[in-house]
Amino acid sequence: MTDISGTSFITCQIAADGSAVRLVFEAADGQPASLTLPVQCVQQLLMTLPHAASKAIALKHRDDTLRVVFPLGGWKLEQAAGGSELILTLQTPDGFEVAFSLRQDAIAQISRTATESMMTAPIRAQSYLN
Repeated sequence: MTDISGTSFITCQIAADGSAVRLVFEAADGQPASLTLPVQCVQQLLMTLPHAASKAIALKHRDDTLRVVFPLGGWKLEQAAGGSELILTLQTPDGFEVAFSLRQDAIAQISRTATESMMTAPIRAQSYLN
């Protein structure tokens, strides 16, 4: 296995046909290095990184309540094509965005939880599982 330690992220490049993504970073030796991944692998990585980052922060600070949190800059709720699900897109002020497919009952539960939380304090964590 080849292990390259990076010190800072430089840029991201997308293949002209959209089939792959190249992550360019500075290696520990000060030289640029890159990692090219097919889109399917990038999707898998996106599903893994938030948990891994939160776990690393919790371990670093010895506090299991810590996690990665981003400020909300905007959101969009739209009907998914050809289905009864909705697509909820959340975006940070600097342009990072992630989209989730939600059933109508999930949106209703989020709405109820938000309304109840505004009427009572403190806000407690809620979850909705399919």
